[in-house]
Parts: sequence; C-alpha cells; structure tokens
Amino acid sequence: MAGRMNLSLWSVKILNFYWLLVAISIVGQCVGLVITYINYPQDVIDFAVGKVIYPSLMQIGVLLVCEFLIKVRKVYSSALIIVAGTLITLIIIVTHPNVPGLQVTLLLPMAISLIYFDNRRLLFSWVVNTLGLTGAYLLFPDIRNSVSEYEYFSYIFALGAGYVVYLAVIQRGNELLHVLRKASKKERELSLKTAMMEKLSKEDPLTGLYNHKTFQEFLGRFVNESQIYGKPLQLAVLDIDNFKKINDTYGHSVGDVVLTRVAEAIMEKMEPGDVAARYGGEEFAILLRNHSMKVAYNTMEEIRIHIESLGHREIDEKHVTVSIGLKNYESSLTKLEFFQATDALLYEAKRNGKNRTAV
Repeated sequence: MAGRMNLSLWSVKILNFYWLLVAISIVGQCVGLVITYINYPQDVIDFAVGKVIYPSLMQIGVLLVCEFLIKVRKVYSSALIIVAGTLITLIIIVTHPNVPGLQVTLLLPMAISLIYFDNRRLLFSWVVNTLGLTGAYLLFPDIRNSVSEYEYFSYIFALGAGYVVYLAVIQRGNELLHVLRKASKKERELSLKTAMMEKLSKEDPLTGLYNHKTFQEFLGRFVNESQIYGKPLQLAVLDIDNFKKINDTYGHSVGDVVLTRVAEAIMEKMEPGDVAARYGGEEFAILLRNHSMKVAYNTMEEIRIHIESLGHREIDEKHVTVSIGLKNYESSLTKLEFFQATDALLYEAKRNGKNRTAV
C-alpha cells in the first residue's frame, strides 16, 4: 500500500505533526517552569536549562535535520520519519525521568507507522522504540532510579501490546481497502457494461451508424429545434441501387461487407454535428444541421460520387451506386411529413435513372 501513497506529501505532513508535538512539549515544559518558579525558585535556572532549553534544542535539531533531508535532499524515507519520532519522544522521557508513565508515549511514534498501512514498517517501529526504551533504561541512571525493573518490563509489554493492536488495525484496514478495490472494480465493470449496452442500443451493430430508433429520436429533437429557433435542417435518405441483386448473386455476407463500406464512405464526408443512421436494410438516413440547402446538396453529391468511386473486390471490383432524396425542412411539416416527403424524393431519384440526388 505504501507504494501507492504520496510519500513526499505524507512525509511533510508527519513532519508538521512532529513540530506540533514539540510545540506542545515546550508549552508543557514552560508550565513546569512556572510551577517550579512558584514552589522552588532556587531550582528555576537548573529546570530552565535541563528541562526546557536543552531538550527543546535537541528536539528542534532533530526536526531541522529531517526538514533538510526531506525538503532539500528529497529523502522520503519512512525509516527516517519513524526514527525521528522515536528520538523526539526519547528526549522527553530522558529529560523528565521522574514523570511516571511517560515511557508509554513511545506508542505515539509507533502509531505513525499506521499511516503507511505496512506490516514491515510497523515491525520496524516497534523494534526501534523497544531498543530506544531499553537503551534509555540502561544508559541513564536517573531513569533506572525512577523506574523499577518491573515497571521497565511493563513498558516493554505495553509496546508489544501496542504492536499487536496496531497490527490488527493495519490488517483490518487492508481488508477494507481490498473490499473497496473490489467494489470499485465491479462499479467500473458495471459502468463499462452499461456504456456498452447503451451504445449497442443506439447503434446498428453491422455498420456502426445510429439505428432506426435513435434516428427517430434525433429527427424529433432537431425538428423541434428548427420549429422553435428556426435552425436550418435538411434530411437525406439514401438507398443502395440494385442491392437485392448483390445479395442474390454473391450472398448476404458479401452484401453486409458492401453495406459496411458504404456506411464508412458516408461517415468520411460527414460534418461534425450531422447525424447518419442505417434506417433499415440498404437504406440510410442523414440529418444535416446548420447548413444552407446548397451546402447540403454538395455534401450529398460528394457522398454519392465517393460511393460510386469505390471498387468492391467481393463483387469482382464492380461499383455500387446510391440514389438520394434530399429535402430542406419547412416549419409547416411534422416529423412524419418531413420524412415522407424526403422518402418520396428518393423514389423520384430511383424512377429517373438512379445514382442521383433528387431535391
């Protein structure tokens, strides 16, 4: 999990937390200084030097070294962070040996390792803090005099108990993260399936153009826009000439190839915002928006000529043509009347020799 976290960000955040901890420690020491001044004025200087100035300077020194390594040298090491927390805590323990139970504060730097959600870092923190407590007990007589062997082992066991509890927290956290990742994966898969189903419900599976149902939705929407806002709108209906003969001679699979190629040719000449659909069988419908009738006619002629120029090896390099009906929308027409009028122009093109655009 540590590999996925922003180590630079969290190193700075933990360092800021340590600064806050040191600030609280200094405030507590200053309170102790005031109490000493009131009750034991003769010990004020010794307390100020030994309990306030000296430990505060050491703690600030540790943090300044971390600041340099993290922010200047870009050393984003969890070991550095854990050791720094242990040193700051040990300074407090060593300079206040007579404060009972202060050794338990070593659980605090151990808790920092929970941020990484990593068992090895927690184990490292437990080892460092246990060694630090043992070293303080062995090296500083004031601590040995104020802490009995029984109390020392009690603190060691407390650190061990903290390790077990923190380990359970990490394991539980990892379980929750695993559940969340699985849920997120399922959600992404569901979203993908939903998007695919939506796409399949709108598109013709053979040509990739919009299907009949979706075309009708666009037609109704664009007619309404044209009626309300006066936007230009043209409808073209295309039909592949003699397509039945292709199916009868070469088979429906070859017919499907020709349909797909014609659909691709249509899309190549389409303008952004226009809509093309496979209306049914070998018939296509195109909605052209925000164009003049002249531009719409030129576009349809480009499509017709482009389709005619294509050779189809599946039908012995023969060419395929289309007949087109093209009509400009008039506000007096309903959606159905608009389509019927355009469809009538298509049949007019068929009657007049095919391979042409009737307007």
